[in-house]
Amino acid sequence: MIRLQQHIRHLACYHPRPKEGEEVPLQFVGLEEMIAGWSPYLKKTVYVDDLQKAEGLKRIREIFLLKVYNWLLDGPSIIELTNEERMQFEDVMNDLLLYGGEIRYTRKKCGRKRLNHFRLERASSHRNVREGVLLDKLQ
Repeated sequence: MIRLQQHIRHLACYHPRPKEGEEVPLQFVGLEEMIAGWSPYLKKTVYVDDLQKAEGLKRIREIFLLKVYNWLLDGPSIIELTNEERMQFEDVMNDLLLYGGEIRYTRKKCGRKRLNHFRLERASSHRNVREGVLLDKLQ
């Protein structure tokens, strides 16, 4: 059991980065259009909502910040999406609303890049998810 926990430790974090073939069960919380940039002072990516606040940041880009409930973490996570990835997520989200199921997040290799990818699992196969109201877990 300890080995399994070490295996999924990188998936049960605030910024999950699954390898190809790994999946993270998610539940949608929110989606915001943001401006992201690297802060050399803080040595991390900073998200701002106004371009004027991005002064001093490097590699400035427009992104969509997807806020989700990560069932492996049993808490909130965020995923940075491009416009194409957002459209693919919205297609999966529409299917979820029509058919039900569970959203699974993975990353697929495309050339040199790894792209975020979402799919709908019709029958929930994640057995160790604890039941409860999502709103209670987010507070």
